[in-house]
Amino acid sequence: MAQDNQRKKLTQITTPLGVFRFPKLSDPDYGTEKFKKPDGEYSVQLVMKQDSLVARQLIETLNPHYQEALAFAKEEFDKLPVGTRKKLKDIQPNPFYTTVYDKETEEPTGDIIFKATMKASGVFKKGPKEGERWHRKPVIFDAKGNRMHRVPSIWGGTEGKIAVELTPYFVAGTGACGLKLSLAGVQIIKLVTANERSASSLGFGAEEGYEYDASDVAEADEAKDEAAADVGEGNF
Repeated sequence: MAQDNQRKKLTQITTPLGVFRFPKLSDPDYGTEKFKKPDGEYSVQLVMKQDSLVARQLIETLNPHYQEALAFAKEEFDKLPVGTRKKLKDIQPNPFYTTVYDKETEEPTGDIIFKATMKASGVFKKGPKEGERWHRKPVIFDAKGNRMHRVPSIWGGTEGKIAVELTPYFVAGTGACGLKLSLAGVQIIKLVTANERSASSLGFGAEEGYEYDASDVAEADEAKDEAAADVGEGNF
């Protein structure tokens, strides 16, 4: 039922800057032994502060499309057999972002997550290539807008923007519906890769106390070298 909707031209937007969480962008994710993803999947979670201006702007941009998706789902729900409608009772909307909760206190952390995904491969169902497999991957750009053909390992804590296509969905068997953010591409503004970890990716924030100054370390090293030299001279 959702196939007729797929033929419509999809709206594409680019999100504001956010922090990447669990990015699967360099190579597709094939899931686990228990939850397999045989076709592979690229994905990224974009983390923002819920009360930030950029988060509010993104929510305002997405909400009209979300309401259209729910209206579409309601139309599709009303086409279901009466027995199915009686069993499901109504559509079951899923939000287009999720709230992050602290594992210990179970209170909201103030962060929200927008998740975008892309199926990595599949099979052509129609046309001259019917039955053949297709493959794709998200396009990735650097901060200057240059396409990265040899993509480095992209780790959590990376900062960037995401281009997504907005896809309404409705699952007739469960009534689940909402707005899917289909991954198209990303722009890396600040890369975190192997052996590089940011404070935020480790859960550290700004606190009152010691502040690192590289010049202090340089002066301490210089003093240490001078002391070592003095000891050395005393041996002759």
